[in-house]
Amino acid sequence: MKHPHFEHVREHLERVRDGYAYIPDPDQVYLGRQEEDHFWELVGLRLQGCPVVVLAAIRFERMDRKGVADSRASLAAYLSTPAPDSGEGRRITALLPHKNQSIPQFLMGLRAGREFAPVSIDRVRVEVAFDFRADNPAAVKDLRDQAAPLRNHYYRTTGGHVLRGESHELKPVEGSEHRFVAVRSPEQLLPQGVIAMPTLFVAHRFVSLQVDVTTEAARLAVRNWVPFLPGTASAEGLIPMGRKRKAG
Repeated sequence: MKHPHFEHVREHLERVRDGYAYIPDPDQVYLGRQEEDHFWELVGLRLQGCPVVVLAAIRFERMDRKGVADSRASLAAYLSTPAPDSGEGRRITALLPHKNQSIPQFLMGLRAGREFAPVSIDRVRVEVAFDFRADNPAAVKDLRDQAAPLRNHYYRTTGGHVLRGESHELKPVEGSEHRFVAVRSPEQLLPQGVIAMPTLFVAHRFVSLQVDVTTEAARLAVRNWVPFLPGTASAEGLIPMGRKRKAG
């Protein structure tokens, strides 16, 4: 039996593999309840202590971004622990779909005003996050133009996953002990092959090794470094969806 939550993630991974440029119907994929200054959106979370990906609706403050529908802060900023004097805590409130409920049904119920018992998620226990959009909901051209250029990196996580993609350097930020790095156009290297993935937001403390491979010399060198070889990588997906049952 196919699990509806995992099927929703697989469909998104297929869109990524096919070079998706937009989401045809956000109401079916990620948009939930709309409020005056906030809205609820479906995101995927890899949580410490949970063997499978968790799909959860999280309440975001709406931002005014010209040309970007339902703009909000990036997941990297949202999930990072706030400064001690900000008045915000480590925990965030989320709504979870029923185990046998399809995600479009869950989102429709949210928009219809159905009440769900909230759960509390510790930001520090989030290892990886992703959303179901095809663009950056916090994109602002002026800020993007001023930002430092993205560079190519390889990562190895504390779970043994090997990942490559475009990102900025991992740098500590004053006032927060738990930060995330956004990895654009990521690919996971597994012993059995390479998988294209959506933009990932990876917790700094989940990264055990990092190397900048923007230069040709570094790209050639990393192919000979044991920790970054596919053969030494975890065979588990960075977005875990459980083991497939054997037939028979």
